[in-house]
Amino acid sequence: MGQDELGTRPGQRSLMLPSPEGTTGPALLRDEPTAPEPRRPALDPRPRATRPPRPLVQVLLCEDQEVFRLGLRSVLEAQPDMAVVAETADLGEALEEIDGPGTWVVVVRQGLVGDPSLPLLRDLCRRGVGVLLLAETRNGSRAALMDVLQAGVRGCLPRRAAAQRLVDAVRALARHEAALDSDMTSQLVRYLTGDGTQTAEEGRPLDRLTERQRDVAVLVAQGLSNEEIAGRLFLSLATVKSHLTASMRRLDVRTRTQLAILVNRDHPPAA
Repeated sequence: MGQDELGTRPGQRSLMLPSPEGTTGPALLRDEPTAPEPRRPALDPRPRATRPPRPLVQVLLCEDQEVFRLGLRSVLEAQPDMAVVAETADLGEALEEIDGPGTWVVVVRQGLVGDPSLPLLRDLCRRGVGVLLLAETRNGSRAALMDVLQAGVRGCLPRRAAAQRLVDAVRALARHEAALDSDMTSQLVRYLTGDGTQTAEEGRPLDRLTERQRDVAVLVAQGLSNEEIAGRLFLSLATVKSHLTASMRRLDVRTRTQLAILVNRDHPPAA
């Protein structure tokens, strides 16, 4: 029922083949089953692990000389993990710029850091901001350097340090490590231990001042008023007074006349 006389079902192919052992008779050649399609690999529902992007070190430049500031920006922004996010010539403004999360490093010229700036430095360091001080000279004021280190600054390089040294120092501060120039470290050790091997040049009174404080003191010794000094150095009158006060305190003098005598003795005017 439902099969033809050859025993095939409707729609099934049949073929007459010789029967086994030499007999003849119908033999059925059934359709061979088709090969199954290859199994596709199951999709992994888990997302692939990806490396998180490296957080950028946010750098703030505190530098009042445009050419030097542009050079700093060029070096630091060439690094894939750094971004210069602000520029200022005043530490007070720098403090206002740092108002968000992330890793912050402030690069500041030593001449912009005086006694009035020490509370600002302490505030920056308490916030976890790395501060890199660019010293005016390798043989600058050790007393001034001690002041900023005591305020919490952990980075100090000569202002004309190599570009790679600057980059390495910024990265070290971003990792909350110290970045002190080896030459300056040696000077600080001698300063703290009271080593008497200093040369006469290193022991000059004006070496206790920053470059800008020396500039102000020398002009005072030349008889210029505060207003004239401000115009000569392109500074505000308040900044001149601040540098003058700091210079007199560091040199332990009380009057402009005493300051002028000390400066002329240490830094005699050219004939």
